[in-house]
Amino acid sequence: MNQPVAILGTGDSGSAMARRLLQTGFPVRVWNRTTSRARPLADDGALICATAAEAVRSTRVVVVTVFDTQAVLDVLRHIAPALEPDTVVVQSATVGGEITEVIETASRLDVPILDAPFLGNPGPAARGELTLMVAGTRPHKVAATPVLEALASHVVDVDDRPGRASLLKLVCNAWLFGMNAVAAQSAVLAEAFGLDPSLFIRAVTGTHADSAYLHYRSAQLTGRSEEALSPVRAAVKDLRHLRAASASAGVPDALLSTIQEIYDRAGAAGLGDRDLASIRDVLAPVGETRRVHVDHSPSGE
Repeated sequence: MNQPVAILGTGDSGSAMARRLLQTGFPVRVWNRTTSRARPLADDGALICATAAEAVRSTRVVVVTVFDTQAVLDVLRHIAPALEPDTVVVQSATVGGEITEVIETASRLDVPILDAPFLGNPGPAARGELTLMVAGTRPHKVAATPVLEALASHVVDVDDRPGRASLLKLVCNAWLFGMNAVAAQSAVLAEAFGLDPSLFIRAVTGTHADSAYLHYRSAQLTGRSEEALSPVRAAVKDLRHLRAASASAGVPDALLSTIQEIYDRAGAAGLGDRDLASIRDVLAPVGETRRVHVDHSPSGE
């Protein structure tokens, strides 16, 4: 019988993780600051808890998937007195270089923590196909392994001390957000030149310039879908962490500052809840209205 798991934070990714764990046989207890966001998980078999402290009682693994650093710190303070002696807290929120503050707070509160941010969105989370980057002591990794294996198809063992996994997540985000921006620029150029942007994807398919990312987001990039696979607002937050960490490391930020400006402009334009590919709207010629052709067919990408 699998040990109960607590999921603290039931946004899109947290809810998908909870459902995945339920499907793989874990009893799951969930908590969210706004309780209504957690209630739908009751239909899947999760126990909805009124407080974070209630959720972690009698659990061996706690997964924290709240939005930002302050929320993580608040959660740690609330759950510390209720944790079982052998419980490990898997910290999966993107907190960037502020992971240092999280680790220091966890140490002060005697909370065993595993630094484990992830790559992926609710789709991969629901299928157990996340990539998890893990840093922490060997005993904490072993304790969390059954849960990590249920959630991820790829686990990267980064370090035996928490902290470096969160920094690796920033490195990966630099690649992801930059790749998305360049792909959006190419789609905008195609349309400005009077071309169907899907021709761009067809042209690079199978070449050394091909990318799984292009095919994953092809419907959003070419205007056939407005489904939000990952929202702009999350990128805006994560890019602030990335810029701060790169500045601390003395890395010139000519490129990062430009990328951040693009996503900030998208957020300011009201695109925060839309997919990352919607930054193409702020890259388009001034005054041009984006043409969206939504494909409602079951076989649409």
